[in-house]
Amino acid sequence: MFAKLARFANDLVGLIYPSKCLICDETQTSPLTHLLCENCLAEIASQPLPDVEAIAETRGGLPGGNLDEVHAGWHYDTSMQRIIHALKYRRRPSLSQVFGSTLAQRLQNDLKPKIPQAVLVPVPLHRRRGRHRGFNQSILLAEAVAQAWNMTVLPRGLERTRFTQPQAKLDAAARFENVKDAFALASKSNLQGLTVLLVDDVFTTGATMNACAAVLKSAGAARVIGLALAKAGR
Repeated sequence: MFAKLARFANDLVGLIYPSKCLICDETQTSPLTHLLCENCLAEIASQPLPDVEAIAETRGGLPGGNLDEVHAGWHYDTSMQRIIHALKYRRRPSLSQVFGSTLAQRLQNDLKPKIPQAVLVPVPLHRRRGRHRGFNQSILLAEAVAQAWNMTVLPRGLERTRFTQPQAKLDAAARFENVKDAFALASKSNLQGLTVLLVDDVFTTGATMNACAAVLKSAGAARVIGLALAKAGR
C-alpha cells in the first residue's frame, strides 16, 4: 500500500515540479519514468550483462555453497548506484517496476528457458527497517519479474528473524557473520523439489543470499538461483 501511495505522490510531484534525470540532470525525461531521460535509460538498457562466471567465482568461497547460480542485470556502476540509492533511500519505488521488468527482458534468453517452473522469493527486510522505509524493494523487483515471466512470487516466503547491521558498512568476513542465522521460512508453502529465484537489489559478496539460500534448501528447494539488479565489486 505504501509503495502505491509513494508512486502516486511522486507522480503528482513530478507533474507540479518536473523531475530531472538522476544521471545527467536533463529535464526531458522518459515516458517510462520521470526519473530518467530517454538517452540515459537507453544507455543503461544497452549495457552488457555481468559475466555469470565471474559472479560464480565470487560465490566460490562462500561457506555451504547454497547458491547454485547467480545472475545480475547490471554492474553496480555510478549510474546503477544512483538508481538503487533513489529507489531505497529517496523512496522512489516506481523504479522497481521499470528496472524489474527490464531485468526480466535482459535475462529472457539466458535464464528464463532454464527455469520454467521456478518461484520467486525476495530477500526480506527486518520489520523495523521495513516500517522505516515503507516497502521492501526486493519484493517490488520480484513482483515485476514474476509479472513479466508469468511466474509465482512468494512475497513473504522468508522472514528476517533479527535486526542486522547494513551489509554495506561491513567488510567481507563480517558480512557472513552479520547474517548468520538471520533468516527463517515465513510461510508454509511447499518448496519441495522447486527451483527458487532469490531476488535482491545488489549482489556483492553473496553473504545475504547464501544465508537465505540455506533456509530455502532446508525447506526442500532443489535449486536456488540468485537474481540481483546489480553486481558490485569486480
